Amino acid sequence: MKIKTIEISGFRQISNATFNLEDRLTFLAGANNSGKTSLVELLNCVFNFGTEKLSGEDFSVVNTQQWVNDVYPQILNFFQEDTQKENIISNIHNLIFPNTDEKNEVIIEPIKLKFQIDYDVTNDDIRNFADYIMDLDPSSSSFYFVYEYNVDSSLFRKNLINNYDKLEHRIRKILLDPENNNDKNIKKIILKVYFESLSETIRFTDSKFENGGKIDRKDFIKLFNFQKIMAGRTLDDTSTDRSKILSKNIVDIASKDENWAKTIESLPDTILEAIENKNIEQIIKSTSIDSLKETMSSILMTNGGQTNEIIINMDITEDSLKSLLKNITSAQYMLDDHYLNESSQGLGYSNLIYMHLQLEKFNKTIDPLLVNLFVIEEPESHMHPQMQYVFSQYLLTYFDSRPKLQGFITTHSHEVVRGAKLSQLRVLRKVDSFKCTLYDLRSFHNNLEGMPELLDFYNYFYAISFPDIIFADKVILYEGDTERMLINSLLKLGKTPFPNLKSQYLSFVQVGGAYAVSYEPILKYLDIKSLIITDIDYGKDSNVKNEIEASESTNDSINKLLNTKLKTENKKNIKEIYSCREDNEPYVLISDNICMTFQGEKDGYTRTLEEAMLCKLYDVKVFDTLTKDQWKDKRKSDNLKYSIPNNISIGVREIINSTSKNKTDFMYSVVLNNKLMDTLPYYIEEGLKWLEK
Repeated sequence: MKIKTIEISGFRQISNATFNLEDRLTFLAGANNSGKTSLVELLNCVFNFGTEKLSGEDFSVVNTQQWVNDVYPQILNFFQEDTQKENIISNIHNLIFPNTDEKNEVIIEPIKLKFQIDYDVTNDDIRNFADYIMDLDPSSSSFYFVYEYNVDSSLFRKNLINNYDKLEHRIRKILLDPENNNDKNIKKIILKVYFESLSETIRFTDSKFENGGKIDRKDFIKLFNFQKIMAGRTLDDTSTDRSKILSKNIVDIASKDENWAKTIESLPDTILEAIENKNIEQIIKSTSIDSLKETMSSILMTNGGQTNEIIINMDITEDSLKSLLKNITSAQYMLDDHYLNESSQGLGYSNLIYMHLQLEKFNKTIDPLLVNLFVIEEPESHMHPQMQYVFSQYLLTYFDSRPKLQGFITTHSHEVVRGAKLSQLRVLRKVDSFKCTLYDLRSFHNNLEGMPELLDFYNYFYAISFPDIIFADKVILYEGDTERMLINSLLKLGKTPFPNLKSQYLSFVQVGGAYAVSYEPILKYLDIKSLIITDIDYGKDSNVKNEIEASESTNDSINKLLNTKLKTENKKNIKEIYSCREDNEPYVLISDNICMTFQGEKDGYTRTLEEAMLCKLYDVKVFDTLTKDQWKDKRKSDNLKYSIPNNISIGVREIINSTSKNKTDFMYSVVLNNKLMDTLPYYIEEGLKWLEK
């Protein structure tokens, strides 16, 4: 049995999400505060009995605030119109639960999980699940459950009665003195009543999650073998820590072995025999009990002569032996014939071994009659990047070799994501302060099946650039190193013109003009605001305005993205490409979240970045010319590094062509001589302003 799908609604930042799990291992990636830990905590609350339980704090903050703001004025009005306690309580209760009609209930959206659990008709034994079959279709091989955490009508009335006096006192105070309107305290009481009235129900249903019956929580939990490893785990990795976590886990694993019981069975007699041979019992008796005789005589005189003799009895059980073995077992590392304590290794190494031991312990408990789910939160903790990648590969191998085991890994590590496959990846991205969205890259991958070239592109470049995209707030796609150097230098200025971008996580993805178009589907799917900075690349021989406007771009991304936007296949000349841009802007909006910018008229009709930078600095067009001496004077004045050819009349293009092998040196000279803002091309400046919004 494996969990196929979990639909989640109403939980914290996750207002509505469908989490599809792979049969073996699923990776859930996201930046900090994107909701990864929340999801693990939710599953732990649902699948485990323990101290971790859902509460009112787990409801959506937005939904909660909206609800209390809606009901507050109506509750206030009930107190204004009536003074009878019973009437007011009934009115408030009927407001929330009108005529016991669930469709009209005025409640906060409940926390709800819908589970689809699939089984293999040929190989799986479903005896534990048989009572929960609702779909009689012989071709069906799934079970369906709904977990709901919602307000209970009878509990709400009871808690309203218990808190009524406090609520009435504060509301009457406001009604008497409207100017002293401290409604926050009243809203807190209303929410307290609501949150104390929450209860959970679990149902087994049909495939539409409608018809079915209730299942007791204990019976539901018995269907799952669930374990998690949270990121904040304690490890024995300092010289002052003597908890010996690794050693104790090794003993735990050994105790699950079938030979353990046989070996341990004879140990109590053996240990007792050794104790008797050493007269330990007699030593204890003579040094402690015999010395108590005088004290016992004194007690005898004060309690009416009622006392009992103290004797020694040693009861050695399996649990006490296991505890003993944990205390005396010590894991050590051997290096060049030297033995090192487990605390001698770094956090990353200890963390890796700890997770492996936990996996092995869980592996011993796998039950083919249950859903066996193992969750690791951020396994990359304390590991350096190479170790993160290698461990992700180990996890893939481990789960692939154990068909009854299912797991998912949460991560914010580029290397762990790089080690996964595109189809195994789910991404949580924060939409705003109180909402995150889940993206299923299995679905994205499946949609590429009819596009083999694009699928090959993603499979090949996934490990190279996709991890950076997944965790980014915004993405900049650029052509060459000089573009990245220019933008990074701009953002590092003390008074950068783009302060908001400076505080965000930007992902830089280097793409040639032919391949930026290939990134458009993933950027659109993940809804990441992205800026494509590319060269317009018209014919090099076009040197006057009319020739430039009549020529065509050789940039595949510009041609294909514009055709996609305009739903045409006709190739456009440069003048037509200029006309596709937004009004008074140097860029084209490919979609709501993707912008493409390139050189235009305000950039002097240039075709490359460096041409545009020189045209901006000297306020010229690409077809304007100067003498060699004039260029030398400008170069000396600005202290920039570019080559000047031996021509009579020289334009910007000739300068850049002569400097083509030293473009990086040119950019360094711009940065080091504080010419960034003086040379910043119009098309890049306006594109970055759009990205910053």
